[in-house]
Amino acid sequence: MNKYFQFKGTISGTTYFLRTLFSVILSIPTLIIVFAFFGIFAIEYAEIDMQNPEGFDQLAFEEKIQNNPDDFFEALKSSLTPFWIISIIFSLIPVIWFGLASYYKRVSALFYENRLNVFTGLILFEIISDFMGIKFDNWLGTVFIVGSLLIFVFMIFKESGIEEHEG
Repeated sequence: MNKYFQFKGTISGTTYFLRTLFSVILSIPTLIIVFAFFGIFAIEYAEIDMQNPEGFDQLAFEEKIQNNPDDFFEALKSSLTPFWIISIIFSLIPVIWFGLASYYKRVSALFYENRLNVFTGLILFEIISDFMGIKFDNWLGTVFIVGSLLIFVFMIFKESGIEEHEG
């Protein structure tokens, strides 16, 4: 189990793809925590009586948000306690670590001599790509997202030339 989270060895493109899929599975606890947070927040903000949930008025709830969105976001911000933040961060640590280890192992298989420089460059590109995709909703964000997708496809299908991967 320890070898999956270590930054040594190499992996094939197929293994890299499977590890990427497993990262999605590892993120399920984070999704559960986020959904639980928003569910509890919605119950509290909408003042839903759990003894009589049929008494909930969806239209009144939507109208309450539309009439005063600042109050809604203030209540959302105030309900985000350190417990929720720490829970989300702790549930994301294995996902990020496993993803970075897989990325490094695949980069090591493809660019063994310059693996550290290539890995650092690709991570920086991915961070910039994510920022551009979120910040700019125009052709520039699309170009970076397509670039990230092309890098992912390259990492999967490029032959490394290594017969036996030890990662």
